[in-house]
Order: sequence, then C-alpha cells, then structure tokens
Amino acid sequence: MFASASEGRSWGWLIGVTVAGLAGAANAQDVQPRPGVGAVVEEVIVTAQKREESGQDVPISLEVMSAERIANLQLVSGTEIARQTPNLQVSNLGNEDQPKFSLRGIATPDFNLNTTSPTGVFYDEVYVASQFLGGPQIFDLERVEVLRGPQGTLFGKNTTGGAINFITRSPSYETEGYVSVQAGNHDYVHATGAFNLPLVKDKLAARLAANYTRSDGWIRNYNPAGEDLSSIDNYALRLSLLFEPTENTSAKLRLLHSRSNPTNIGVINYGTGPGDTNAFGVNPRVNPLTGENFDAWEGYYDRTGGEIIADGDGAILTIDQKIGQLTLTSITSYIEGDFKNNVDADGSIAPLLAIDFYARTREIGQDLRISSNYDRPFNFIAGLYYNHDVTGINTDYTLFAAVDLAQSYEQKRTSYAAYADMTYDLTPDWTLYGGLRWTDDEGKATDFQVVPIIPVQPTQSYEDSAPTGRIGVRYKFSDDVMAYAQYARGYRSSTINGSALTNASDFNVADPEKLNSYEVGLKSQFFDDRLQLNTSAFYYQYLNQQFVNAITLTESKMVNAGEARLMGLEAEVIAQLTDHLRLRFGMALLDTEYVELHLARGTPLVDYDLAGNELIEAPHTTFSLALDWSMFALGAGRVHAHVDGSRVGSKFFTPFNNLPPSNLSVGEAYYEANARVVYRSDSGRYEVGVWGKNLTDNDEAAGQVGADQSTFYQRFTVSPYPRRYGVEFSYNF
Repeated sequence: MFASASEGRSWGWLIGVTVAGLAGAANAQDVQPRPGVGAVVEEVIVTAQKREESGQDVPISLEVMSAERIANLQLVSGTEIARQTPNLQVSNLGNEDQPKFSLRGIATPDFNLNTTSPTGVFYDEVYVASQFLGGPQIFDLERVEVLRGPQGTLFGKNTTGGAINFITRSPSYETEGYVSVQAGNHDYVHATGAFNLPLVKDKLAARLAANYTRSDGWIRNYNPAGEDLSSIDNYALRLSLLFEPTENTSAKLRLLHSRSNPTNIGVINYGTGPGDTNAFGVNPRVNPLTGENFDAWEGYYDRTGGEIIADGDGAILTIDQKIGQLTLTSITSYIEGDFKNNVDADGSIAPLLAIDFYARTREIGQDLRISSNYDRPFNFIAGLYYNHDVTGINTDYTLFAAVDLAQSYEQKRTSYAAYADMTYDLTPDWTLYGGLRWTDDEGKATDFQVVPIIPVQPTQSYEDSAPTGRIGVRYKFSDDVMAYAQYARGYRSSTINGSALTNASDFNVADPEKLNSYEVGLKSQFFDDRLQLNTSAFYYQYLNQQFVNAITLTESKMVNAGEARLMGLEAEVIAQLTDHLRLRFGMALLDTEYVELHLARGTPLVDYDLAGNELIEAPHTTFSLALDWSMFALGAGRVHAHVDGSRVGSKFFTPFNNLPPSNLSVGEAYYEANARVVYRSDSGRYEVGVWGKNLTDNDEAAGQVGADQSTFYQRFTVSPYPRRYGVEFSYNF
C-alpha cells in the first residue's frame, strides 16, 4: 500500500491528482504555444478500437511503441517491452521467448502449459494462447500497442488485465527493404531484415521478413561434463502478401514459421532448509568444487544435454471489403506448434528434481465483423468470434533420481462470442461510447493420468458464459485535450489444474475470474504539440482470481481467491525539449489488497486467512525515463544517442507475502539502464552504432516460484540476462 496509507487517504490522493489534471485541462485553451518551434510530438495512429484513429482520441490507457522506438530500445523479445511501459510486469521461468505478462497487478502464478494469461497477447489481432508460439515472431514490427485495463468488448476473454497487440509491417507497392546485423558479448549474433516487392502494380505485393538470433549460454555451468545454460538459438520467417483487386477490397495473407533450439535454462535456486540447503541436503548456491558462493549467473548442474525446442507454423488471412460507408472484415488464423523443455529443476549438483515438459498445440480462430465509417454522430463495430485450441501435454518428473512420474492429458477449449461497440456524439465535444460482448466457453481435459500413481481419470470439463463490455463518456476540452470516464467488465474463463501429480482429487477446475473496472483519464498536448501529457486513475474489484495452491510437497489444487481490490495511477510525459532532444517519462503507482482469500498448506493442513495481503507481481511503484538526442552533424550524417532507464519497486511472488517461508519469495526493487549510439547517414541508407543493455547489471530474479516445502525446500528463480553490449550495422535499400 502507498506508504501504509489507509484506503480512504489513497482514494483521496488519487482523486486529487486526477481532478487537478482535469482542472488544468479545462484551462488548456488559455496556454500560449511557444512561437517558432520545430520538431513536435508526432501523432500516433493506433487500432486499439479495431479502427485507425489517433491514440490521443482513444479512451484507453495506451503505451505505443513505433518501429523507430522499437529500434532505439533494441526490442528483440517480448520480455523487453515492460522496460518503458508503466504498470506492465513481465516474468518468465523459461527463456526470453516465453514471457508471462502482468498489467496493473492482474497476474497469474500458474506457469503450466495448459493455462492462459489474464493479459491477452495478440499478433495482428489474432489471439495466441500458447506463450511459446509467438516469441521469435517479434521482428519487422510496425508498432506494439499495450492496452491497459479490461478489453472485454473488442478483444474478448482473457484480457482482464489488458491486451498486448504486436502489429507487423504490411507489404507496400515499392521495391525496398533493409538488413540489420548485430554482434555482442557471449558470442551474441542477431540478424534481421525484410524485402518488399510489388508483383502487380497497385494490385499485388509481397514482403519477406526474417529474423535470426544466437548466443552462448549466459549461465555458467561449473560441471566439467556439462555446458553453459540459457543460450539463445532461434530463427523465424514471415511471408506477407497484399492483394487489392479493387479499391474497395483488400486481402493480407501472412505465413509464419519459427524454430528455437537453445540449451535448457539455468535455474537459479536457493535452499530454504537448514544451512540454506534443499531437500537433498545440498546448498545450490555454493560451488561444490571450490566452496565459494555463486553469483546470479553461475551454478553447478548435474543434468547435461538438456534443451528447449519451440517450433511454430501458421497462417493469418485478413480480408477487408468496403461497402459504401461500411467495412466487412474477416480474420482467419491457424497456428500450430511443438514445445520441449528439459529442466534441471533443483538447479544444483543434487539429483533432486528433473522435469521434462512436452506440448503440442493447435489453435484456430475466426473473427468476422462489420464496422461503420459515418461522418457523425453515430458509428459502430459488431461481430462474431470463434476460437478453438487443442493442446497435448506430457510432463516427466524424476524425483531423487529414483522416482519417475509421467503425467499426460489432452485439453480442448472452444470459445464463441458475439459483440458490438458503439460511439455517439451527443455534441461536438461530448461522446458517449459503450460495448457489450457475450462469450460462451467450453473446455475439457481427457485421458489425464500420472504413471504409475494416478490411473486414467474421468474427463474434467467446464462450460462458462459471461457478459463483458464497457460504457463511458469522452469530453474534448479542445482539439488537444480530451478526458474520459468509464466502467468496464473483464472475464477470464475457467482453468483446469495441470499440476496434479500424486492425488487424483487434485485434478480439478477453478471458476472464471471477473473484474469490474472504474477509470478516468486525461490525454493532452500543449505548447504547439511539443508536450504530451497523459494520465489515468483506476479502481478495480477483482473476483475469483485463479491460483494453483501448493499444499504439500506433491499436492496442489486449483482454487479461487474470493475478492481483491486494486487502485492506481499512471502518468506519461513526452516532451520535445529542443528540435534535437526528446524526453519520455512514465510513472505508475499501484495499491493492491486481498479482501477475501483463504489458502491452505502444510502437514497437518493449516488454513490461512490472507485478507489484507498484497497481490502478486504488483509493485507499488514503477518509473521509466528515456532520452533521444540527435547530437551533432558529422560528415554526410548525424550522430544520435538513446538512453533509457527504469526502476521497479519490490513485489511479492506469492500471496502469503511475508509469512515464512514465503517471505523469501520477494522480488526486491531494482534499476536497469540501457543505451544506444548510432551514426545515421543523411540519406537514411545506413547506420552504424553501439549499444548496451542492463548496464546496471541488475540480477533481480525475472521469475520465481514459492519458497516452502511444496518446492523441495528451495526457491525456484530465473535470472535476467546480465549486462550485454555490442555493435550494429543497418542498411536500407
């Protein structure tokens, strides 16, 4: 909570800041712009509401990363977008291509391959449930849009926290392209590029984009028989075709292919037993060869030859047909993939726990909608949606080098939805908007068994249906200042427990999550578009958050929290300080509390009342800062510099918070800084530069799982990538 403030004082503080912002907006027309200005904060066009419009007109708290900003941030994986996105947290227990997102404190502690995140991840508007399918496809992007708050109307289920939409570059009718290569420490090599080719003038064009990354393992393994862990080795291809037979018809086909095969992750575990030992009596953070302590990127792993395999293929077909002032849109998708991850789960010389994860998945989606483009005062979007995915799970556990357990099952999920979203201009300044979506979900897991303990179980299934939506009002004080207030409802479908291991009764289902959101926001630009200030404040009522409750060493159940409340504030500033210097500043404050939560653990079983505890992965404060400076002319070009930094406050990884031994599972506050300096030719043909990431060498865990007897007297963590640096060269043609 904010400095232990009461709920009433926190509310007063939030409302006071927001009212002050609105009062300033009311007088915005009296602010005199500075004469003779040059560079401005450019308008950003987004599709956050399934139509192209200025981000400053959208009544959603947005973070948008353009292609130029992505390049400056050196964003090459999904985990990195949180660096400059207030109230977005990313954790992972695998490699960088397997992020788990938390927005505004809405998170899940469940890393099982059959589960979904409460923050929806979309690629060109296509929902992707399996985290491992999308990672290597983050290249040749037009932009990334992070939508905070429930997006239950236009994006649908499993977006209670929000939605992240990766939007790739479309083909054009010009022959052009680029290639970019990088090299860095740990023998890091990264190459990406695209080639755009018109095939039939103004009718047919193609774009082929490719991405390749490799790096030696950055977790040093002191086992002479092993190899360094947590390497990078992936490539991806994307062929996009644009066909426009008439001025009213447009079709885009994207064909996707990706392969990833690095070494397995280097788990960084800490013993929680006597003398910091695990259940095998070994301290995993001490080098058995020298007796010296390991740092956050070292270990001794008894398991050698492990690997990760993540293969994905798919196709996305988007068709737009204009009919007068209406547009009919169809988005059809098919994605399939395979996953394998061999984990030395105890992270030590001890043969305590080894886990092999295997999954095969297939996802099919169809979104059919019609949208209007009337001048005024009424516009709408209405559609039908279908999604179906099938995932086969096989997980092999080896305990104490003697007990082998083989878990397997198949999960199928099907979702149907109908939705409509409308806006109505009450006056030139006042706009009323609202939407409603009805979703029906079905899910079932069949042939569940754990050999040799649990025989094949009866099918576990669920059938959910729920309304989601929003209603709000937007007011434009001027062309440059807009405020909004809204209520929104989010929903996450039921989840089947994929952690059952020794007890048949653990194979159970958690009820759906629901979220009621109340939000006000302000979007504004001043000084002749040289200063942009966006703020938002929100209050959440969060019902039935889903948990995998680890009860004992080998027992866990899927449960629901009763209720939680969250409130917070976000502020983002973009300032064009001079024609050559731009500053970005982001801030987020978050206050969370479980109103009703009971979890049981231990032997004998003890029920804990956790009301008053904070939510997981919900730091009180996050700050970000970035500077882009066009420094000076040099020959036939110019030198440009980018620096960004962030601070993330401490957070809990378990709802038990400070209750021993879970008090060990706390993520401490950390700072991180990154930089890039490039020389760019005036023609824009080429640039050459140097870059550095995690210059502060932050080693705070990027992901954690519990610190009690359920995890073999150990705290399972994964370290972030250490300090890295390199050179780059890009050429545009």
